[in-house]
Amino acid sequence: MMLIVIVLLLAVAFLVGYLVRQSSETSTPTDIDPEQAVKAAVELHRIRRNLDVAWTKSEQRREGAALRREIAEALDRDDEQ
Repeated sequence: MMLIVIVLLLAVAFLVGYLVRQSSETSTPTDIDPEQAVKAAVELHRIRRNLDVAWTKSEQRREGAALRREIAEALDRDDEQ
């Protein structure tokens, strides 16, 4: 009797695990509209370009601030001498 209960519990646990795994998998769309795919690709390209521009500007600001600090330190050393 105890063996049958254990087997049934294992079967139920396996079934629940299987169903959870199946529900967590993402279903891929079977038919993708080419026009929507192109629009998405263009939008991703625009986002990437804006990100690159922002990163470049950030690097320029960082380098400019470092250069200003270096110039200020050099001028301070000249004033002290």
